[in-house]
Amino acid sequence: MSEIEQASRPVAYLNGELIPFSEARLPVYDLAIMQGASVTERLRTFRHQPFQVEQHLSRLHESLRLVGWKNLPNLDGLTEKIHNVCGQNSRLIDPEEDLSIVIFISAGQGTGDSNGLATNSEPTVCVYSTKLPFSRWVDGYKNGTHLVIPEIRQIPRTSLDPRIKMRSRLHWQIADQIAREQHPGAMALLLDEHDHLTETSSGNLMLVKDGVLLTPCEDATLNGMSRQNVIELCEELEVELAFQNLTALDLYQAEEAFLTSSTYCIMPVATVNGQPIGMATPGRLTQKLTQMWSEKVDLNFVAQAIEHRV
Repeated sequence: MSEIEQASRPVAYLNGELIPFSEARLPVYDLAIMQGASVTERLRTFRHQPFQVEQHLSRLHESLRLVGWKNLPNLDGLTEKIHNVCGQNSRLIDPEEDLSIVIFISAGQGTGDSNGLATNSEPTVCVYSTKLPFSRWVDGYKNGTHLVIPEIRQIPRTSLDPRIKMRSRLHWQIADQIAREQHPGAMALLLDEHDHLTETSSGNLMLVKDGVLLTPCEDATLNGMSRQNVIELCEELEVELAFQNLTALDLYQAEEAFLTSSTYCIMPVATVNGQPIGMATPGRLTQKLTQMWSEKVDLNFVAQAIEHRV
């Protein structure tokens, strides 16, 4: 790519090469397509600066360790690639907008029967970015999002370790489709095989009950970067927090609830299966944590979404 092209078009890294985003493609026999065999990370920028890069890359390496793929390329340069993609693509958006940055690594390329790796296959490595979808979040920030608990269950941890952030997500796509059929814009919140709450396709669940902030057990859900941010903020506030098995009844009885995600940060919950949660949305602790997070990153992310939605 010429310097002129690079300066005027969104770019991505694919297998070590900086290319136009529009040309970032996978072969149809890549195992990310054939089997959904890929791990991923998604982070965001604040004022065009990538947030918590090293924490996300640490979790990416943990996902790779857990899946056990062989023949991995050298990933030492991912930090630089993330900053390069961010620096180039940030110049192409409004100064008050921000980016979502995605890293994904597939298991490699498959043979004709999709039941194994091709000879000398190496995992696909990609870094790309898109503008944050502010318009999708504005109503949730103001009035709370809606959750639906469908019949579809989370994949049992005996089949797939929930600590792996991955893209084998057909069950999530179907679950969210069911949720949206019940309420436009709703998100699915899945139970596990023991009827315990887990997470949504985009974030961790946290709720307040009897004055204690509760969240599902660490071995049942993804180790969310944003959930950890909230935990640290709660330590500053001296708010009691506990990891425990939670049921739908716990959520129905909650004083307030919210989701945490690396893109929208904190999203208040208004209803679950049509039943209102708490007396007001967002709740008092949700508002306080949102304020503290905004101060931490020197950006009111709720106001940003409201002012710059498209």
